Amino acid sequence: MTLGAIIVLLSLILIILGMPIVWVLGSLSGFYVVLKGFPLSVLAHKVANSAAHYPMLAVPLFMFAGKLMNSAGITNRIFRFADDLVGCIPGGLGHVNVIASLIFAGMSGSPVADVAGLGEVEIKAMKERGYDLDFSTGITLSSAILGPIFPPSVPMVLLGVMAEISITGLFLGGFLPAFLVAIFMMTYIYIYAKRKGFPVRKRPSFGRFIKSLIVAFPPMLTPVIIVGGMTLGIFSPTEAATVAVVYALFLGAVVYRELTYEKLAVLAKDVVMQTARLMIVIASALLFGWVLVIEQVPQQTAKFLVTVSTDLWVILLVINVVLLFLGAIIENMILLLILAPMLVPAMTELGMDPLHFGIIMVFNIMFGQLTPPMGLSLYVGQGITGLPFDRVCRSVIPFFIPLLTALLVVTYFPSVVLIVPRYFGF
Repeated sequence: MTLGAIIVLLSLILIILGMPIVWVLGSLSGFYVVLKGFPLSVLAHKVANSAAHYPMLAVPLFMFAGKLMNSAGITNRIFRFADDLVGCIPGGLGHVNVIASLIFAGMSGSPVADVAGLGEVEIKAMKERGYDLDFSTGITLSSAILGPIFPPSVPMVLLGVMAEISITGLFLGGFLPAFLVAIFMMTYIYIYAKRKGFPVRKRPSFGRFIKSLIVAFPPMLTPVIIVGGMTLGIFSPTEAATVAVVYALFLGAVVYRELTYEKLAVLAKDVVMQTARLMIVIASALLFGWVLVIEQVPQQTAKFLVTVSTDLWVILLVINVVLLFLGAIIENMILLLILAPMLVPAMTELGMDPLHFGIIMVFNIMFGQLTPPMGLSLYVGQGITGLPFDRVCRSVIPFFIPLLTALLVVTYFPSVVLIVPRYFGF
């Protein structure tokens, strides 16, 4: 076993045992520098350079924009519009749940924010209309996976920085997979609702639909403004995040008038604290990535994968299974930061498009939000519903059918991911 492989294996073992990620990546990188005889100043140099990485500014800005949107009073407006749009289909509020998550994903880019922002409203409404609580909980938590797939997406920004992939290309690549997930989930809901005889509401009047559309339309423009501006070359990903913050402030303070100075101060403090915690992890992860590059771990990984099989389809199946397993026991962002510098170059060397594999990787890892013990969305769902944790876990299992089906389609049909980026030249 090579030194690089030993370092990767040690890092995974220590993280599973509960050692803080910063200590794991920092100590192993420091040990490597000493072992190889590099000057210790290399550590400070690499950490300082990684923290000063310009595209990383997009992370706290997108986080701030999502929090502003979540606090601007738009949750109920989005839910009402989604209800008027698809509430009359069999399984109505289940479809509303998916559509509302898809819209909200374009503002928060986070599954936990989706569950926390929309979850209480959705589950309460479904209970009032006679839906089973387990079904309501399962669809609410499962549909939240759309957050990191549909742009803007904080995990995609991190992946782009760690693996040197175009962030704009990743955003564009996430559009069709997100809609595919939504369609598969709505198909499953429709079939389930017909079997169970769930209630169906009457179709709203045209006037009511137009009114709810007008109210919900401004926040729905968020992903169009962000991705459209980046695609047309009007602004970079970091500048797009700034535009998102300004637009969120405009909606919250001017359009809806629900964003106060007190709320703004609390949100800003939350983002500063989250950013500080995240940036030290990112800095240590980039340092660890530098160690992996020197040890040629990506190249070794590619060679190992070829020994498993020469068929790319089989290799992708193995990677999917491994990522789903690791996502259940390691926090999602941490797993992304560790594996991106190793797997993306390895798969690129095997002839796979990095944009395609990047979307597969984000999709896989975000499954960890629904699998114990690291599924943060499960804990948020437990807090909202008051159900026992094991029952919350069981509630999402049926929705693995449409989610895994969508993952397989995204994995084995590259055009689902690449057709939009290719059209715009990525």
